[in-house]
Amino acid sequence: MDAPKKVDKRPPPAEKAIVKYTDKQLEAFLDSVGHLQQQPLADRVAFGVDSTFNNFTKPMNRVVPAAEFDQLKKAIKARMIAPKLARAIFGEFSGDSTCNANGLLDSVKKGYVHLSYFPFDKLRQFAVRVSDAEHCNGSDLYFFRDNKIIAKQDGYNRYFDDDIKYYPAGDGNTIVYRMIEFNRGSGIWWNQYFFYKYDGDQLMPVLTIPENINLLQPSPWGLRELWFETKIKRTTPLTIKMVYHQTLPDTHEPGDFDSVSNSHRPMIVNDSTIVKYSWNEQTKTLQPSFTGTKVNQAQILSYYLNDNELLTINAFYSKYQKMMLNKKKRPYLLNYLNTVKNYSH
Repeated sequence: MDAPKKVDKRPPPAEKAIVKYTDKQLEAFLDSVGHLQQQPLADRVAFGVDSTFNNFTKPMNRVVPAAEFDQLKKAIKARMIAPKLARAIFGEFSGDSTCNANGLLDSVKKGYVHLSYFPFDKLRQFAVRVSDAEHCNGSDLYFFRDNKIIAKQDGYNRYFDDDIKYYPAGDGNTIVYRMIEFNRGSGIWWNQYFFYKYDGDQLMPVLTIPENINLLQPSPWGLRELWFETKIKRTTPLTIKMVYHQTLPDTHEPGDFDSVSNSHRPMIVNDSTIVKYSWNEQTKTLQPSFTGTKVNQAQILSYYLNDNELLTINAFYSKYQKMMLNKKKRPYLLNYLNTVKNYSH
């Protein structure tokens, strides 16, 4: 028989009291964060998204025999496939909470299921989904090079549509991109673009950027009200318009929805810019050129909806210095710095 567990009679730990720092202490805090090395801060903020991005594609090496590949081509034209043939080509299907294995193979016609086809380069580089987003939103996407399945990805999209977009990379290969959801709610969402490139028998991660991020403030979720949206203007070279803004929090308690309206809170930034991306053969990625633009990578990361306040202060340090000299904006900035300093130690 186990010994009786001891009951912990100690009172629960008290919540940490909010410290009200002096103006000089907050000015010193701003300067100290503004002079931190930026790359370690940026790497920490980007880590979660980059980890998902780099591991989102599951490599495969499955050759489809010629006879079955001919049947697959016929199924692609008909937009439906027999379950027996689907299992022979792709293996067993596990499905997910939106569509289990039995649901995945429900009939669209007696003995057949939906088949979605994405002709990146006809039947040389293409993808298929057994079923489709409307009938089985959790079914996987399978990426082909000729008659070989080289990779698969989770096909889930909250909008119940097949969202794969693509364009020629210029070297005989295809770049594929999709919108991946990281967060959503009332007054909050975060969608990220994932770009991948065919390279031999691989589908390589080459770029991730925000598609649209929104956070309303005042709110329980964060300090700053912010918006970031990208629009792909052209693909050769990849040219993206970015529209963005951020405001400082008001001088009331976080979550006080009756406090000062958005129009009275100072803007940190409110602008748009164009960024071009080019292929870097050494790193095998699409690299941005921020020369002549109004934004940099650290500032883009300041819109991620995670713990990024120190990076934000560092990335907008020069703007905060000017705000500190403005009598109207100074109280808002001091309030923001006081909150960050309390929760960063």
